[in-house]
Amino acid sequence: MNALWGVTPIVNLTAGVAADRALGVNARSLVFTTYHTSSNFDVVCSEIQARLVTERGGDWVLLRWLMLIWAIANFDFFHLYNDRGIIEPAGGYGSPRFGIAVREMEIYRQAGKRLYTYAYGADHRTREKNLALGKWNFCSECPDPGVYCVCDDVGGAAMLKVIRGYSTAVVAHGLAMKLIPGARNVPYLTVDVSKFSPRRSWSQSDGKLVVGHFPNHGYFKGTKYLEGAIQSLQAEGHAVELLLLSGKPHHEILEAMQKIDILVDQLISGSFGLTAVEAMASGCPVVCYLHDGVAVADRESCPVIEANPDTIKDVLHQLISDRTRLSKAGAVGPEYVRKNYSVEALGTHLADLYLETADLPRALKARLAERAKSLNS
Repeated sequence: MNALWGVTPIVNLTAGVAADRALGVNARSLVFTTYHTSSNFDVVCSEIQARLVTERGGDWVLLRWLMLIWAIANFDFFHLYNDRGIIEPAGGYGSPRFGIAVREMEIYRQAGKRLYTYAYGADHRTREKNLALGKWNFCSECPDPGVYCVCDDVGGAAMLKVIRGYSTAVVAHGLAMKLIPGARNVPYLTVDVSKFSPRRSWSQSDGKLVVGHFPNHGYFKGTKYLEGAIQSLQAEGHAVELLLLSGKPHHEILEAMQKIDILVDQLISGSFGLTAVEAMASGCPVVCYLHDGVAVADRESCPVIEANPDTIKDVLHQLISDRTRLSKAGAVGPEYVRKNYSVEALGTHLADLYLETADLPRALKARLAERAKSLNS
């Protein structure tokens, strides 16, 4: 089995490749650009693409088609996020900026390939549906509707419908399960738990509660509500400090998790992200707003301490007064992640995905099932 993961340059690609390889699948990742927080991919075409644009006036479109030909020749299974595929321009239905090109999906079908499409985030955030989720939602604090996400409910629904029609399976998790029709729930906010060292004992000499908050876009995380709560507590004389990091390299974020007492992930969007999973894997307690209908893995055992803009001050005040809840949440975090959001856990989900949706030879099915059983143990 040969699988390609791409082309959105997010950390999840690396974890998906690792989970596939744990199953014995020959998997690789392909991207055309990288972020400062995610750059460890197998095939990166950013330099050659930039050179073609500069020297040859836009032949990067031809490069994309050549990469698709290479991918079709070498891979059987394709894992793509809904926002874009290998060739450009993306989509063109529902949104001019989001979506896998229809022609690309047609080629996968004609070539007998298996296409698995994943919720990216911005590709399913349609404004009216999000606003209808309740008082706190991703769209409520958006500074510029239509710029960051699809936003258009009618167009976004059309885009997802077309992608779903060509997909072997549509994959989502968290709040996306409420917004993407027909999606299969797979917890793919995955980390390699072996790379997380046991959390060092950390205690401020003056007893101060150090709160970490690491958003890329503060308005989507409810940052202003957290800042207001911290300032109010400080004005009342409580020993609390906010460590606010944004746009920092990934290793600096992970280092900061060793020094804070608690991470506040987000307070309005309704589901935690990869940063929260990394914090729990490192033994750092997490505060987050979880929507009532969010599809969190094993929610009853989830150690996230829940809060929203209305309750965040009271929750922090309680944690300042009593650290027992913090220590308990931090202690169970690594095992919760290992069980639900590790590379091994994702591997078992991928095995189920392949076994149920792909027409595989009997011997290969048996080998996949055996690998999945080994990962699960």
